[in-house]
Amino acid sequence: MKNLLILFIIFILGATGCAKEVLDPAQLRADETTLIKTTVTDPARAARFLDLLDRRDQLIEKSTSLLQQYRQDLKTHNANYDVSREVIIGIVGIYNRERVQNQLRFIELLAGMKAATTAAEWKVIAEFQLDNFNHRQLVYGRATGAS
Repeated sequence: MKNLLILFIIFILGATGCAKEVLDPAQLRADETTLIKTTVTDPARAARFLDLLDRRDQLIEKSTSLLQQYRQDLKTHNANYDVSREVIIGIVGIYNRERVQNQLRFIELLAGMKAATTAAEWKVIAEFQLDNFNHRQLVYGRATGAS
């Protein structure tokens, strides 16, 4: 009987969800926007931060698409037995150059976002993002057209 009770409790915990609820990306973005507008005390700085945040998300989506294209190119060329090493090196080189450029742009956007906030404001926004965003669900879903 005791074992049955333990199994029932485990079942209930699993059915009700011990894991964190996955929220709709659009709702998370709306919540984040509201948080930024209420946390960043100067409306002009808040608007600047939101603009940079949109640009950052576009860059992340671009980077995701770039990676997916790179993977597809490698698969396509790898299937060709006669492909030369130079062709593969060329594909890798193009991807690496674009990846580095995107990472440098990301760092610039991050610096701009930090410049638009105080340390206390940044901490509140960062904690929200760490608690709520799963980069693979929010970015890959949009970049691949999947929901």
